[in-house]
This record gives sequence, structure tokens and C-alpha cells, in this order.
Amino acid sequence: MGYSLVSLGRHTRQMAMGGLRDAAARETERENANKQLKQAERQQTLSSVGSGAAVGFMAGGPVGAVIGGVGGLVLGELF
Repeated sequence: MGYSLVSLGRHTRQMAMGGLRDAAARETERENANKQLKQAERQQTLSSVGSGAAVGFMAGGPVGAVIGGVGGLVLGELF
């Protein structure tokens, strides 16, 4: 009888450890996905600023580039 209780306890412990490993793996995947989303958002913002600056420069030279860059930043954040 004692052997079966020890065996049951060992099995329960192994199941619990497996669950903890799975939870840790899912947390790592979630953190990596969040980092990738933040990086994509940052790249999108920089792209919007660059596009706005380019259009502004074509329309109004260096002053237009600054205004276009700011406009691109604002529009990039809104959309």
C-alpha cells in the first residue's frame, strides 16, 4: 500500500512539473510576440515620419521636411 502512495505522489509531481514547464514556455512565447509587435510598431512610426518628411521636402524644402515629418508622426500615431 505504501509503495502505491509513493508512486502516486511521484506521478502527481511529474504532472505538476510538466504543467509548469508548459506554462513557462507559453509565457516566453507571449513575451517574444509582444516584443515583435512593439518592434513592428516602432518601424511603422519611423516609416510614417520618413514618408512625411520626404513629401514635405518635395513640397517645401527643408522647412517642409520638418513639417512633413511631424505630420507623418501624428498621422502614423492616429492610424
